[in-house]
Amino acid sequence: MKVVLFIALGIISFCGFLLTLLPASIFFALLPQEVRAAKGLIIGHPQGTIWSGNTTIQFRNFPESSVQWQFDEISADDLTPAASYNLRITGPHHDMTAEFTISELQLSMNQLQGSIHANDINQLSAEYGHRFSGELVLKRVSLTTDFGCLQSLAGQIHWDGGAILLNVAEPALSLELPPISGLLDSHDCNASLVLENRPDKLMDIQLKPTGWVEVEIYPAMLSLAGLAEPGPASNELKPVLLFEEKIL
Repeated sequence: MKVVLFIALGIISFCGFLLTLLPASIFFALLPQEVRAAKGLIIGHPQGTIWSGNTTIQFRNFPESSVQWQFDEISADDLTPAASYNLRITGPHHDMTAEFTISELQLSMNQLQGSIHANDINQLSAEYGHRFSGELVLKRVSLTTDFGCLQSLAGQIHWDGGAILLNVAEPALSLELPPISGLLDSHDCNASLVLENRPDKLMDIQLKPTGWVEVEIYPAMLSLAGLAEPGPASNELKPVLLFEEKIL
């Protein structure tokens, strides 16, 4: 009986040892096709194991990021197992951390925080004729998606102010702005970012599942930039400029 017990324990220990050595490439092969084939996204060859490792990712012209992960736990919701990881994402001028959970049904990211400098943002925005300065700070950002629809999005973004060039008119709109805060939200699978300089609403940005982004610019934005006088109170909540652009 003891011999059988020792053999069983030996097999369990050996299987546990093998699990710790599972290459990260196995995990990436199990990622949903929607993630691995996302338009404009390049995922590098993963190094390490599914428990601890690293890879690189790049979206279009945004500078390449190094992604490091450390396994946290396995959980089950409605009998669907999900793996949770602690992530660190770093690049030339960006550094972020997050809690990442993935299952066959959905992907979620929580407590995403860190900073992205305009030097990296401009690598991506240059093809649209937009240019920024300063640094974005992300605070407590969270999102959930079922790979077909953005189910939830929340968090805050803070920009320390500076110059912005928006290619939304001829000539391009050049603004010099103070620090601005942004609130992230979602509805009907759309991602939403509302920029404000309290108590004024400045811009409303909507990213749709189709890849189109819709931007509404409010009078307070032009007033803040010194391009217009504040309008009557009754007009404060009406956008004065609207543009759409295909970005995905």
